[in-house]
Amino acid sequence: MEYTHLAAECLAQETLPGFGERRGHHDAWQARDRANWLVAGTKGEITVGRVDEDPSRVFAWQRRWPSPQPGRSHGFASPLPDGGLAVSGSGIVTVYEADGRVRWTYEHEPWFDHRVASGACVADPSGRRLLVTMPGLLETEGPYPGDLCVALDLADDRRVAATLLPSASAGYSFQQSLTDPTQIFLNAAMGDTFHSLLVTLENDVLRVRPVGLEDEPFAGLSLNGAFLKLDVGGEWLSRYEAGQPDVSAHAEDVLPEDLCFVGYHPGFLDADRVLVAIAEDQDSEDNRHLILDGHTLQPVAELDYPGASSFDPLALGDGTWLTVDGDTVRRWRTA
Repeated sequence: MEYTHLAAECLAQETLPGFGERRGHHDAWQARDRANWLVAGTKGEITVGRVDEDPSRVFAWQRRWPSPQPGRSHGFASPLPDGGLAVSGSGIVTVYEADGRVRWTYEHEPWFDHRVASGACVADPSGRRLLVTMPGLLETEGPYPGDLCVALDLADDRRVAATLLPSASAGYSFQQSLTDPTQIFLNAAMGDTFHSLLVTLENDVLRVRPVGLEDEPFAGLSLNGAFLKLDVGGEWLSRYEAGQPDVSAHAEDVLPEDLCFVGYHPGFLDADRVLVAIAEDQDSEDNRHLILDGHTLQPVAELDYPGASSFDPLALGDGTWLTVDGDTVRRWRTA
């Protein structure tokens, strides 16, 4: 199967220290407060970079915070609308001010198995609450009921709402739509099983509901009410939007033989185009990047790079995208 080829033009490159070692973590890329963010760091420090709206640059700024648990992985770090940072660690949530001071900490039951279970956090659309996933209540009798999503007051750590999740001892990640922060997505990975949930907090009533198919996690950047989900085996990519028919592209129908969709971040390059990576298997870093029609998910063109490309490109919603080589982040557009 042959595609039209488009040249990729590098617009800028910058370094984000520590990102190369962390790019596969749940919090490495985030859409927050109508912006794209990258999160890196070492066991003693968290580094956050806000992607610049100016396509001639990669980052508007980078900022560093101390890790709340030195010597260990920092957990899931989420930028806050007021310039601060929230971190969901092992048994503790820490909220920092923009200047690095700790605003408050909230302790909870630690995860039983840190190898498979981990929390995540995100500010709600109002910027007044912090949504956090954490272990549920451990009953003395009967089966474990499931993990919790909890809403904490960002001003003083007061618990204001909670709801039971369909997942247990899962690894979590939150995302938001770039254009509509009220659209909050929660992925819950339980071994080979995935739950994907839409989360709402209205009048301090917290609700979650599944969308699409199980084992089809939310993918990369979402725009204008539309979002993408990717089969964990890469066999299909799906597009969802309220009031519109669901659309799926199956690898066997739209890709060359024996290739599948790979990576974690197929997303909207802009309102009319989707950027995806394809390869023979999910673990391959030798892959190709395609542009799909943003409405039908049919292939439009293949990208040609002036050098090696990343295995997991990140669409930014403005017609540009990022690739990563170690700690070097490059920004691209079609020539």
